[in-house]
Amino acid sequence: MHLKLPSLHDFSRDAKLLIAVTGILAISFFGLYALLRVLYILRLGYGPEYVGIFSATGALTYMSMGIPSGALGARLGTRKAMLIGGVIAFVGMTLLPLTEFVPLVVRDFWPFFSQVILTIGWSMFNVNLVPALMASTNEWNRNTAYALSSAFRETGTLIGTFIGGLLPGMFAGLFRQSLDGPAPYRFSLWVGAVLATVALIPLSRIKKGAAPPAKIHADKPRSPVPILPIAMMAIYIFIRHAGWATCQSFCNAYMDADLRLSTSSIGLITSVVQVAAIIASLLTPRVMARYNNGGTLLITTVGVALSLLPMGLVPHWAAAGIGRVGFQVASAMWIPVLQVFQMELVDSEWRALTYGITSMVMGFGFGSFSLVGGYIITAFGYRRVFLIGAGLELVAALVLWGVLRKQARSSIAADTDIR
Repeated sequence: MHLKLPSLHDFSRDAKLLIAVTGILAISFFGLYALLRVLYILRLGYGPEYVGIFSATGALTYMSMGIPSGALGARLGTRKAMLIGGVIAFVGMTLLPLTEFVPLVVRDFWPFFSQVILTIGWSMFNVNLVPALMASTNEWNRNTAYALSSAFRETGTLIGTFIGGLLPGMFAGLFRQSLDGPAPYRFSLWVGAVLATVALIPLSRIKKGAAPPAKIHADKPRSPVPILPIAMMAIYIFIRHAGWATCQSFCNAYMDADLRLSTSSIGLITSVVQVAAIIASLLTPRVMARYNNGGTLLITTVGVALSLLPMGLVPHWAAAGIGRVGFQVASAMWIPVLQVFQMELVDSEWRALTYGITSMVMGFGFGSFSLVGGYIITAFGYRRVFLIGAGLELVAALVLWGVLRKQARSSIAADTDIR
């Protein structure tokens, strides 16, 4: 069977720029920075409880910024909101590597402060990216656009992770520093911050994005707020993201602290994982066409649950690698499917706010488990956390199954009324 992969030639100029920005930011934010920030904090002498609170700080900030970020995009337009967010995110990324140089009285709180600033900027960018891409595409190329955006994100993450795995060793050799100390990781994090500024160039060249509602709907009244569809999905997203947080927050720390893998080995494993995620992103439109958006959401949720089991049951780097592959593949497919699913639930004037609410629930679920996960690790070990995460994912799958059944019954009833 012939498989047609997504192509940038199918999209408008703005859509191409938005997809490119996603890939560039992923090199810095999802790749280099995500890999090294936890390792840097561990080298500063903090433990898993601190890592959990650090991750929860970002997640809870993202939660609290979800609706304001969507409202800002609705008021200013998504392009301006993304530009402001990109600048703020850059500032936040430069603050974490300064932890060693701030006064002792604030040193323990400085990483949290940097995380808050970074997350405010990232929320403003990411929440408005989804409706901006929606406005730059049409019905026939929309699924492909979101899948290609996910593929660029995964490719950028691959590149950033690979670079991030090598940089600490390079700086350690260059400055004759030990990899057990924070200095090589500090220099590497600054490289990530500089790379993030490159994304501002194509972002500034976007012409439209999604315009404020006053401009695009001046001739007609707004539709009612879609409370019920958003509420139905909120429960599912909260539980799903709580389970997802187990690996996203603690996988790198687990491989570093428990499995005793080197930074370069962690980077290599993560890079291999990203290759599989890139392929999965490119295949996502075909899966969506075969199983529809709701079915694909269900498949990927169960996939995350099954992927967490090897890490929870077998204390070996191979099991961790296999689990990470499945986890990242399912996550890479889940993101674009959810974005399209959410955007098509509501009218255009509510899309930025709707994704802001969705982001708030994501942050709440992620932050809730990140907050308690560090204490669970201290008491029972890393593997117990992954098993709990698998259980949460299965519960989320059951909730989603119920939602999809209800939607199917409503659709059948609507068809019957029409006839």
